[in-house]
Amino acid sequence: MILALEIAGIVVAVLLVAGTLLRIRKLKRDEMRELSKPLERRLVSPPPSPYTPSKGFRLLDGSGEPVTRPPVERPRLDPARQYVFSDSASSEQSSALQARHNDNWFLSRSSHRSTASIVARSVAVVLLAVLVVVVVVTYYVAHHPGKHTTSTTTTTTHARTTTTTTTVPTVFRPVTVSGDDANYNVSATRYRVTVTGSLGETWAVYTMGPSSTLEWQGPVDQGHDESLVMTGDSRVTLGSPSSATVSVDGKPVVFPATLPATLVLVFTAKGSTLASS
Repeated sequence: MILALEIAGIVVAVLLVAGTLLRIRKLKRDEMRELSKPLERRLVSPPPSPYTPSKGFRLLDGSGEPVTRPPVERPRLDPARQYVFSDSASSEQSSALQARHNDNWFLSRSSHRSTASIVARSVAVVLLAVLVVVVVVTYYVAHHPGKHTTSTTTTTTHARTTTTTTTVPTVFRPVTVSGDDANYNVSATRYRVTVTGSLGETWAVYTMGPSSTLEWQGPVDQGHDESLVMTGDSRVTLGSPSSATVSVDGKPVVFPATLPATLVLVFTAKGSTLASS
């Protein structure tokens, strides 16, 4: 219903515009005809003569009396007779034409427009109708694309994605305990180990790599901590482990139940041969 109203509104608007343009064209054409109309000379008074009028003369008869001239009469057409003012038309053709048609017919024929004007108006009407049809069809296609859908075959390829989930423990518990060594598995190749003097002063030694390269060593006072980022396998040696606490990436490290005098925390990083074994 809304679409029909919109189409009707468009058609009415186009017709109004076309009618306005035709009306303006007719008014301009009438104005040009008025301007180009030939001037009737009988309505125009002649300009005054630049010459001095000469004295008149009179005709006198033999006795010396003026001769009275008869008045000049203008030629008049006899209304009872038929006159032909065309050289090409014969009297028979004129009589036959007068017999077939009356004066109103001649007046109507004299007011007919030219053939070019009629053809131009017909072409304008046809173009206007074609324009209206094109506008309506374009509007309908633009607002109803679902009517002209074509069936297509779509092939969808689903790629299988393998997602690896790494579980980060909330606390680190020893995997094995051997003498002074407590072994832990770390699920990262880089991790931060923090030693805190929680209950008193402690001693900490950081070593890293297969050769146990020394990274740092020294005392950790009570209430203070020492933090290093380790890569791969590492070892942290604690003197007085009962006074210290250790965390890996913020997660606490649980010590063995029986603490030796010197505790060695052995961290095996992810991907290490020791962790895989």
